[in-house]
Amino acid sequence: MSAVFRVSGLVLRRLAGATWNFVRWTSQAWRAVLVCLVIGNLLVIADREAAAAAVFALVPLCNLVRAAWDAVSPLTYEATLGGLLRRRAWRHRARREWSEVARRCGLAWPWGGDKRDALPHLLHVRTSTNTLTLRVRAMVGQTVDDLDGALEAIATAFEAESAESRRVGPGVVEMVLTMRELLHEPTTPVVPSEIETDAVTLGRLSDGAPWRLQLGGRHTLVVGRSGAGKGSVLWGIAGNLAPAARAGFVRLWGIDLKGGVEVAVGAGMFSSVAIDEQSALRLLSSLHAVIAERQGAMRGRTRKFEPSPGDPVHVLLIDELAVLTGYASRDVVNQGTTLLKRILTQGRALGVIVVAFVQDPRKETVGMRELFTQTIALRLASTSETRMVLGDGYGDVAPAHRIDRTMPGAGYVVRNDGVVERVRADFWPDDLIRLVAEQYPALPEDASLDNAQAPGEVLPLMGLDVDEVAPRRPRTPRAPREPEDPEAA
Repeated sequence: MSAVFRVSGLVLRRLAGATWNFVRWTSQAWRAVLVCLVIGNLLVIADREAAAAAVFALVPLCNLVRAAWDAVSPLTYEATLGGLLRRRAWRHRARREWSEVARRCGLAWPWGGDKRDALPHLLHVRTSTNTLTLRVRAMVGQTVDDLDGALEAIATAFEAESAESRRVGPGVVEMVLTMRELLHEPTTPVVPSEIETDAVTLGRLSDGAPWRLQLGGRHTLVVGRSGAGKGSVLWGIAGNLAPAARAGFVRLWGIDLKGGVEVAVGAGMFSSVAIDEQSALRLLSSLHAVIAERQGAMRGRTRKFEPSPGDPVHVLLIDELAVLTGYASRDVVNQGTTLLKRILTQGRALGVIVVAFVQDPRKETVGMRELFTQTIALRLASTSETRMVLGDGYGDVAPAHRIDRTMPGAGYVVRNDGVVERVRADFWPDDLIRLVAEQYPALPEDASLDNAQAPGEVLPLMGLDVDEVAPRRPRTPRAPREPEDPEAA
């Protein structure tokens, strides 16, 4: 019975939606209805009753067919007709209302002694699947910052879901208004199959295009409050690199000082994982040894590292960086910060990449924040945190502090050319993570890297469950030796 009720409810909702669309579209086309009435009456006077009836029914019949099509097959309607008509309406409204919108948003200046106002010039209007892009040139006396300051007001005037802007020339700005939100619904990825080392697909951009995150030659810092979706980014990177790790082109390292709860779900993808403070220091020391070895191998031969089977890209994923660099004991913080700074400053050109995740972006917890070459801002707490993560001037352009709590994985990324992109990472359920880990288990470790590793410190996870490994008992320090008596000697 429950299935019958669900089907009945779906049919009723579709029927109500089709009726509403029919009434709305017909009322919006009142000009066309008026023209048809005039033409139809003329045909009646001319004794053309059949033609008059066809003209009278033309607009309602077209809207009825549209409403039925949208109710029965919304995907084909949107791709064929609905999207085309909607984008045309967006463009028409932007050109018709730009002068009034610019004036009301504070962009108009008095021009000379007459009553006319000088307005920023609307150069071009372009639409895509769900965005309306306005290319605007600032008038004399205005700056790009003046246009950026009015962005939110312009987006509100055009009833946009969100807005972004980018400078495309001297005094020229492109305002990208998201008219229909495509990031509200979460998506789940498929099991990856391609071998990728330089970039991975993490999710979607605001226009529905794939979000590709560049990894090669960059260190990435991902900042977001609790529940902001940092795990989606972590497993998006690890899961998409798993085929390359299995092929020997990538080696995944993991530091999870929250007891290994996050990384343990897909531990099979990682060659080494640290779940306590001492093991994290051992892992960082081993990774720094890789850098020193490659420096000697590449010195005088090449400046660019090219991965190959047996000589992979090393990717270190650190879940909750602040536990290692701010909340651990003083000795661990000092040693961990020193090692991590060396890796960040020396490893990028040598095929050693760091991706760190943190909740608090302040200098007190992430002292090496400036050493990360790209940052991702998920949901944050305030405008000041957004500026800390993305840089000055991005508090209003990329308002990560306004991301809805119901959209984990959504955030902002600033490209190298300064363009702000609104993104959302795919959600990785536990079952999918385990499936990828079983399908692409990490290759056995190089024995030469195990010299600094010990059970319970850096955990090789090939066929070994984290919970089954007992921490290594610390050794009792030796008693200091008595100084030798020089006379006895």
